[in-house]
Amino acid sequence: MTKSRSIFLLALGGLLFLAPPVRSQSLRGSIVGRVLDASNLPLANAAVTLVEVETNRERTTKSGANGEFAITLLPPGTYRVAASFVGYRKSIRSVVLLVNQEVNIDVPLLPEKSNERVEVSAEAGLLKTESATLSTVIQNREIRNLPLDGRNFYELTLLAPGSAPAAPGSAGSDRGDFSFNINGAREDANNFLLDGVYNGDPKLNGFAVTPPVDAVREYEVLTSAYDASFGRNGGGQVNVVLQSGTNKLHGTAFEFLRNSVLDGTNYFAPREVSAPKDIRNQFGVSLGGPLRKNRTFFFVDYEGRRIREGITQTTNVPTAAERIGDFSHSSLVPINLFTGAPFTNFVIPKNQLDPIALAIAALYPLPNRSTPGQNYVASPTLAEFSQRGPFGLRSGQPEGESTEPGKQSQQGGGPAHRFEQSSGHGAERDCHLRLFDAGGRTQ
Repeated sequence: MTKSRSIFLLALGGLLFLAPPVRSQSLRGSIVGRVLDASNLPLANAAVTLVEVETNRERTTKSGANGEFAITLLPPGTYRVAASFVGYRKSIRSVVLLVNQEVNIDVPLLPEKSNERVEVSAEAGLLKTESATLSTVIQNREIRNLPLDGRNFYELTLLAPGSAPAAPGSAGSDRGDFSFNINGAREDANNFLLDGVYNGDPKLNGFAVTPPVDAVREYEVLTSAYDASFGRNGGGQVNVVLQSGTNKLHGTAFEFLRNSVLDGTNYFAPREVSAPKDIRNQFGVSLGGPLRKNRTFFFVDYEGRRIREGITQTTNVPTAAERIGDFSHSSLVPINLFTGAPFTNFVIPKNQLDPIALAIAALYPLPNRSTPGQNYVASPTLAEFSQRGPFGLRSGQPEGESTEPGKQSQQGGGPAHRFEQSSGHGAERDCHLRLFDAGGRTQ
């Protein structure tokens, strides 16, 4: 690494840490409900504690006059909701919250003298009654288990009702990358978010960055009637949430190999030509865990791809005699531009051969076949190298935050910054730096 690049990275890191906090519009999940007694009567001023299971991050609030409570701006995950009140036994509920969803639960409390314990599980239903938005959440188990061509998780967008692949001959299908339509809109009318940050390609109106599959937690596809927090484009909205570290150390490693040992010869290639090389390696690792338990977490992911692909091609190149102007044994007839007649014996005089033309002709390979019009065959190998990988750092306050009775708890976290770098010439690199505080403040 050069000295100038080191100085640039140090300056960039300083700006990231000193920048003001930025809230993510993708972390809009919420858990609302009521605290009730055994007779289904509301309990006011009951203590409600929300704990994120993976990180032990804690949020607290109080129930209102009608027993209601609301905790908003939550990332997707599994939560424990505990409610307590003087004279009543503590009640715990387990809630699975998906991206951009609202879960409505009732927390019943039993009298303190009762020997029973209330502990139930809940998760968002298939029907979103709190909003008119039509959306589909592609969960982590689907991203990991369903087959993907080239490990592009955006292909699972076709699981959402109203979605369809780009029509043959359209701009999206001709580009060679994956594209789709939502409810009949153009394939370039969709909007893409990555952890709340705009992730659209300004030139082609597709997705700009495709994170590795192991780095994606889940994502939501909004197809109709989404609210004002989404916009920019009139088609679908694809809201992707990346993984982050937890209190448990976890990781993955993989490699997909396509070898040329069992490859067949191109049917249209000459029989004497061997099968072209076709080797593809796609591999990667991911690792997440705590740097400081219950407070600071990390997640790092890397994916690389190596492709060596050969394509058999036949063409016609100048023979050794044609390179020096002798076309006496060729099907081509050299014409004298001054007289309009063929040269004598179909041989161009040496004094009329341009040195530049001779130098250009020498760049062509010599024929390796005697077939007229197809005297040269080759299988050149195209080598491609690409890599991608996000890095995430997350920290938070273990003691949690509190709100006033009956008011919403709106302390939320999200990615504050992103740095992207890419380079061409057959190599592609996507590097993402995510620094954020689990309490919503950048670190």
